[in-house]
Amino acid sequence: EKGADKVDALKGYTIRKSGLPKLLQLHLMRFRYDMMSGGMSKINDRFTFSKELDLTQICKEGQESREKVIFDLQSVVIHAGEYGRGHYYSYVRPDVLKNKWYRYDDDRVTEVSFKTVKEDAFGGQAMSPVRKQKQNGFWGRLVSRRKTNYGWGGKSSSAYMLQYVKRSEISILYG
Repeated sequence: EKGADKVDALKGYTIRKSGLPKLLQLHLMRFRYDMMSGGMSKINDRFTFSKELDLTQICKEGQESREKVIFDLQSVVIHAGEYGRGHYYSYVRPDVLKNKWYRYDDDRVTEVSFKTVKEDAFGGQAMSPVRKQKQNGFWGRLVSRRKTNYGWGGKSSSAYMLQYVKRSEISILYG
């Protein structure tokens, strides 16, 4: 407001641990507006995330007391397809204290490894080792049939939402 009293303000990005939810859901916003076509499109670029999310550095309590503020990945919602059409399925770790993951795809439930979750959820194609590409030379790379490194859902699958559980609340939520 014009003419209001001036105040001292602090600019920063620290948050209070008590202000964080027990279940942290992150929407990855994998869609964008394309000005050339006038429509929306899906972003399938590779985006990696960890099984453990450490927010200690941005929490005031973590900086002052060295108390860790850690969240553990519990589930990942996957979108396979393009903008406006496709299929959703998820990977869930029902017991956050164990490393046992399941893929829930409609009426099919399959036990999977976390490696499978990452291959499918990170999107894009996994990078091939540079050394191997150089050994093949230019012509070898040009005519070689490299195995695609996409996840279970194919080249259009990628994480859409992530759910993390605050580690300090696991026993309360699932005890």
